Amino acid sequence: MTERGIVTEIRDRVLTVQLEMTAACGACGNDGCKASRNCLKAYNKDDVPVAEGDEVEIEVEGKAQLEGALWVLGLPLLLFGGGYALGRSLFPAASEAPAALAGLAGLALGVVVGVLVQKGKRLDTLPRVLRVIKTAAGGPAELGETAEE
Repeated sequence: MTERGIVTEIRDRVLTVQLEMTAACGACGNDGCKASRNCLKAYNKDDVPVAEGDEVEIEVEGKAQLEGALWVLGLPLLLFGGGYALGRSLFPAASEAPAALAGLAGLALGVVVGVLVQKGKRLDTLPRVLRVIKTAAGGPAELGETAEE
């Protein structure tokens, strides 16, 4: 999915981009992005020449979102089930308490591992700057300012 927005801040290769509010935004019930004026971080992976105030096109990769969800949600749920099963097999005559505690320990371990993995890949999961559409001066971008795909 590609979006357009205005660059409001540049820190090394990470840009803060204020996305354009579309007609669909008015009907949307998500007040979170409206309150933040729909700003997000984007990674300038291809070193596209960009300045504050430029209008850029960014790409939010579905694959990165799915991978992040699997690490942060899928792994903890999987380890919860594994911990619960391990607790039941180690303490078959006991009540549910040891199995539940083992499941919660697995859940906590999964959350910690998932968050650490995602933190290590933080830049790769950010939306990517594709190209400059319009410079801050108001002119169209020059031919050399597009990212190769």
